[in-house]
Amino acid sequence: MNTTTVSSDNNSHPPPPSLVSSSSLSSSSRSFHDDIRVSAATTRPSPYFYSTISTSKSTSINKNDSPLLLSQQQLTLISPLSPAANTPLKSSQPSTTTTTTTTTTTARAKSSDANDSAMDDEYGNMESSGKIYTHPQPYHLESFGLFGHHVLPSNHPMLSSSSSSKLSSTSSPLPRGVLNPAFINYNTYGNLNSTRDNVLVICHALTGNSSLEAWWGELLGPGKAFDTDRYFVVCCNILGSCYGSCGPGSLRPGMMNGNNSGSSSGVGVPRNKEGQAIYGIDFPDISVRDTVRLQLLMLKNELKINSIKCVIGGSFGGMQTMEYCVMAGATRPDMGQRMMMGCGGAVMVNRNEASSAAVPYGLGEFTTRRNGRIEPFVRSAVPIACGARHTAWQIAISETQRQAVYADPKWNNGRIDPHDPPNAGLSVARQIGMVSYRTPLGYHQKFGRALTDESGPSYGSRAPWQVKSYLEYQGKKFLDRFDPVTYVKLTEQMDSHDVSRGRGTMEEVLSHVEIPVCVLGIDSDILYPLREQEEIASLLPNGELKIIHSDAGHDGFLLEQDQVAAHIKSFLYSHE
Repeated sequence: MNTTTVSSDNNSHPPPPSLVSSSSLSSSSRSFHDDIRVSAATTRPSPYFYSTISTSKSTSINKNDSPLLLSQQQLTLISPLSPAANTPLKSSQPSTTTTTTTTTTTARAKSSDANDSAMDDEYGNMESSGKIYTHPQPYHLESFGLFGHHVLPSNHPMLSSSSSSKLSSTSSPLPRGVLNPAFINYNTYGNLNSTRDNVLVICHALTGNSSLEAWWGELLGPGKAFDTDRYFVVCCNILGSCYGSCGPGSLRPGMMNGNNSGSSSGVGVPRNKEGQAIYGIDFPDISVRDTVRLQLLMLKNELKINSIKCVIGGSFGGMQTMEYCVMAGATRPDMGQRMMMGCGGAVMVNRNEASSAAVPYGLGEFTTRRNGRIEPFVRSAVPIACGARHTAWQIAISETQRQAVYADPKWNNGRIDPHDPPNAGLSVARQIGMVSYRTPLGYHQKFGRALTDESGPSYGSRAPWQVKSYLEYQGKKFLDRFDPVTYVKLTEQMDSHDVSRGRGTMEEVLSHVEIPVCVLGIDSDILYPLREQEEIASLLPNGELKIIHSDAGHDGFLLEQDQVAAHIKSFLYSHE
């Protein structure tokens, strides 16, 4: 197996003329950082020469940037659990000539609250505007057929009426492993060219949305990394999210959805504040593969994309990017074994006679005919700050966050009261996440042992630690844009991440991904350590590794936007 060596010699990947030199680059405005940078671990054994960009200055977002070209349909969704939330709208097929409207880049929000000013906020205004793609058939999930076709039978102990916290009955059992309807929210920016192949797909992280300008706005626009004068940029919401896609807050299929909260039918079925039946905790288990396949179907069937130039994403978005590589950027191990699409799932032609020679699940499933030959649907990728699988370390951190939600008495086994949800548990879960996203050095540099009130006690339960105030504020603020059930379900989806599951060894799977892949890692990331990006790059036949220098830890993929942008621009330019 060949591994591409990343050279620091710029002659191998010349930057475009417009690319700013590394010595003059500046990181995005952030009060979390000072000018000290964590050094790259270049002394560790590695097959690479690291290509790095080091920065020390800070700049502010230019709010006078040119407006972006945005094509989108507005939705009015006030709350993730509002009656209109996550309800599919009729999809609109794109015309052969792309029309555009304009919008203005939204910078990452800066609150005037003293607590929020302690560290840069990764996200701006988060909402659910966009277009909706609804899959035309029942969408078969990865789990379809593995555990039976419906949820609990009528005599299952969980349906016992002995406990008010358990589901006592359902008038319409949900099919297991199937979503109908299945829909996702997405936004597009820029113009699609005549060959429909100038496409960048951007994947968001755990609590992000499809409004790219809200969290990577400094990378989006004319002349920027996501150049809307050059590329047609698509950003899709994750399946199961509360930002416009089918998720726990979506209306439950098979139920009368008037205000029937007082009726005898559907006792124990989760409901929103308006009394409408929703999925709630009964929303099926979704894998990263399920999310990516639905996005691919939207790109092919709704937007009529012929080929994707590059897929880019960080954290959970990086996991989706890795799945794009395997499902749509890989060659098939045995071209004699064809796969055919059906209801959103992939089925081997010789399924009943499947053997070791059969095509592994989803590997090289999406292809295209381009330049007179069959090619992978995706031509390149940039996964950032992620691994090829979710490890025990990452699952443990996800589980502690879920346990924080479960420990709230208002969780009630997921049968929450929409008027009194387990917000305390969700707030603590978010605070755990905020610690894991940063670094010990970063917290020490910003907070140390400082107090918000020097006249207060200097230790003990009433000590007003600045770091405590910051975390409590972040936990409280998160409650305005997320709900507990969705958070639990999405962390479970992250834990599903493993590109080798059911496909062979990691080495075998990634050896089939022959497209160019630029893997970005953050030298201070303790959640997804640099060695995981080293592993990916070493196993990809055409992989390269670049390092982001930051004391921000995992959140560096959002906060170090100048470094991220420079690497992306150089990679896209060198693989035109």
